[in-house]
Amino acid sequence: MSLKDFFQYVEDIIEKENGSFFIETKDDDEISLQKINHGEADKIKDNREKNLRFYIVSENLDTIFQTEIFDELEPVIIDGEGGRKTDESLERISLRILSKKTNKTTTKIFNAIKNKLKKDNEIGMGVKSSSKLHDDYFYQKEYVGKKVFKTDFHNDKAPTIEINKKYYM
Repeated sequence: MSLKDFFQYVEDIIEKENGSFFIETKDDDEISLQKINHGEADKIKDNREKNLRFYIVSENLDTIFQTEIFDELEPVIIDGEGGRKTDESLERISLRILSKKTNKTTTKIFNAIKNKLKKDNEIGMGVKSSSKLHDDYFYQKEYVGKKVFKTDFHNDKAPTIEINKKYYM
């Protein structure tokens, strides 16, 4: 799923829990964080630059800074990477909760996203990357056979993701 599509997919969850969504942007050589509000998915580029991350924050904040993410905000951050898209390919999105001692809302948002994906008939589960089977990875069924699923857009040696025929229906 592209990051733009992913944001639209989860923005109702973020809004319900009074959270925030931020993307890293690069201007010249400086990386900054830009808040994406409800209905602003068009601000997200399909093929963003390498190593740019995104963050789901379980608090409604107007701004955050890189130094805060790994300091006082760590318990309220879900860290994300991926979601780049071209005509031929989609990059895997991965999410992780930053802190081992997270707050309840952060866990609630993370679980709500996972549960929404599990219940969606347009989303499948179960992929293969290299020789390892990942039962808990999700994919959009509409792109099977139409796009190459990649683990990393900027690493030509990174394995592609295959849909496990056992799970695809």
